[in-house]
Amino acid sequence: MPSDGPNTRVTIATDLTELGLREGDMVLVHTSLSSFGWVCGGAVAVVQALLDVLGPAGTLVVPAQTMGNSDPRHWSRPPVPEDWWPIIRETMPAFDPRITPSVGLGAVAEMVRRWPGAVRSGHPQASFAAVGARAAELMAEHRLDSHLGEGSPLAALERAGARVLLLGVGFDVCTAFHLAEYRVPMPTTELGAAVLTADGG
Repeated sequence: MPSDGPNTRVTIATDLTELGLREGDMVLVHTSLSSFGWVCGGAVAVVQALLDVLGPAGTLVVPAQTMGNSDPRHWSRPPVPEDWWPIIRETMPAFDPRITPSVGLGAVAEMVRRWPGAVRSGHPQASFAAVGARAAELMAEHRLDSHLGEGSPLAALERAGARVLLLGVGFDVCTAFHLAEYRVPMPTTELGAAVLTADGG
């Protein structure tokens, strides 16, 4: 969507409409802000444009993952010394959907996570965030044993007929494909994460 001139909330909304996004849509968005070229207002303007097109009946969803909230023995980019593992396990801040930032998903996704009224699913590694009419409904279930499977917002989006929008990124980052992977029978894998307990510990 880059243009010769500056991109604004209005020009981006116009482009989104031309792409086929409609009022009332539910849409899972993956985006790279840098792919837009220069944007007056940056990520704020992009989110505003998306919400302008979707309208009050629409719902905007983004991945809000925190895969770094994991056992350090699995870390490879970069790895950490083994003698650090006990300290990391003991002191890693627990995932809190209200404050834990998403990691590696771009400025637009993080802006949606922090948007007023945003609802975030409760998975400590594979959460999603949503704004709009059906946000609470779509984020309501996210089982710990279902990163991106049947008990996740991804399955709720599929059941609801949501659309997927890739803006400046390729299919290699599209989380929607993971639902299909989860539907193929395979052995389960046990993963660790820092999880907030009921008493705030």
